[in-house]
Amino acid sequence: YMLINLFKNNNPSSFIFLPLIAIALWINGFLTNPVIELHHNMPFYEFLYNFLHVFPHISTFFALLLIVAEPFLLNFVANDNEVLTKPSFLPALFYIVFMSADDSMLTLHPIIFVNLFILLTFYVFTESYRKDLAFANAFNAGALFSIATLFYAPALILIPVLGIGLIVFRPFNWREWIICGLGFIIPYLFTLSFYFWNDNLNYFWDNKFYYTLVKTPFHYSKTLYSLISIIFLLVLLSTGKLAKNLSGSSQKKIKSTLLFIWISLFSILTVYKAPSFNIIYFSLLAIPFSIFCSQYFLSIKKNWWSEFLFTLLFFTLIVNLVSAYF
Repeated sequence: YMLINLFKNNNPSSFIFLPLIAIALWINGFLTNPVIELHHNMPFYEFLYNFLHVFPHISTFFALLLIVAEPFLLNFVANDNEVLTKPSFLPALFYIVFMSADDSMLTLHPIIFVNLFILLTFYVFTESYRKDLAFANAFNAGALFSIATLFYAPALILIPVLGIGLIVFRPFNWREWIICGLGFIIPYLFTLSFYFWNDNLNYFWDNKFYYTLVKTPFHYSKTLYSLISIIFLLVLLSTGKLAKNLSGSSQKKIKSTLLFIWISLFSILTVYKAPSFNIIYFSLLAIPFSIFCSQYFLSIKKNWWSEFLFTLLFFTLIVNLVSAYF
């Protein structure tokens, strides 16, 4: 029972094994170089996409770097806020698995950037806990989240998370709410000024917001359906552990868990505003689902059961990735 136990504990060797797992899962990305035909890209992603899609290997390598870095950030946030019952590398492991679930995900898609800025926003909120005044934190949270939406428009559905974060981690202070709102507005002011200066303001509104989303059908393979079913089974099993985390725990743990729950609920809603029914657009759920599954696996007393569940998940993922060649 080596695999899960290695990451259940705060073993320093995970700093080596986690990047190796990510590289192994992303080999297909370098071999096939999947390119997403995206339309109505938000300005920040459009700039990178126009530059990097000409160099697919560089684009995939940059995406891999983020996929290696983000799990460690998620892990730090989870352990620093005592979200889990003990320090563990499980959130990082599950995040890598969830963000590498299908060949179409092995590329530089906008959700990779959104997840990075959501994690940073979450961290800023947790850092504001028990501060007398948190004006800088409120401004940074608004600005970081605003940048996330400038990579992917449906992330705007998560705007209530900013208010929920202030309610959960801060006593009410109207100035912090206004400063948070200003932090959100300022990146848009710079972006609008750029489009206005280049006489493209109408293009910004029409191309980025006021367009009809035409859902293109996406046909999942049987292996991908199986993988999705296993992931949602694990999340379902995790709900019992979530209830325990919301009672009898430290206040910071309860607040952090609540914010992760809200992020998951609003992330589900973003799928309905996604440009297509692609598995990529479920990637926003990778952050909260990684936390929920980690909490469940840490609560499992029988090692064989945790090893069996993770082996089933990982084996199905590998089969799904390999099935692209058959």
